[in-house]
Amino acid sequence: MNRKYVDPRLAAKTWRPKSGAMSPGLRRARAPFLVRNAITGILLGSFAIGVYTYSIRAVRQDDFGDIDDEAKAQREAERLAQLEKMRRESATVLTVGEEKDVMERAARAVAKEINSASASLSAPVDETSSLRATQSQSSPVSVELGSRSGRGVLVGLLDRTLPGVLDPTRKTLVWGAPDVDNVGKASSKN
Repeated sequence: MNRKYVDPRLAAKTWRPKSGAMSPGLRRARAPFLVRNAITGILLGSFAIGVYTYSIRAVRQDDFGDIDDEAKAQREAERLAQLEKMRRESATVLTVGEEKDVMERAARAVAKEINSASASLSAPVDETSSLRATQSQSSPVSVELGSRSGRGVLVGLLDRTLPGVLDPTRKTLVWGAPDVDNVGKASSKN
């Protein structure tokens, strides 16, 4: 028995000679399944339409009238809470002079605390590098920080607590870093 194989492309052309058209052989091959396929398609389509219809009817039954009442009550509660908050805040409003006085007293207290902290350090601190607070009524309070070497509080603290961390020549955290007072000059020789 010598079988000859047919090219699949030629076989496909025999079933559908034109795009979308069926050949008489394809119609004969599909004929036994026509009724079963039609019944299956009708059942699937009617199931989809039934689910859609049921969903629409279930949503139409709810009138959502209670949501409007809940939203109105919530908006009213928020409005009352906001009015209460505004009433409480209006009782604690300071005038410009009162606010300035409170800020100056707070700055003096912070400066006093910093001065007492720096005075409690073991080494004596000279006047130019200690913490100073200028207290005048015409200008805001300013605080200047310093240490023994005039390089800041951190340098003094680090030098006492961790002696090997700072560069021994310039007392900087980054070894070999240029002096910050000569920012534009990379090769400062201080």
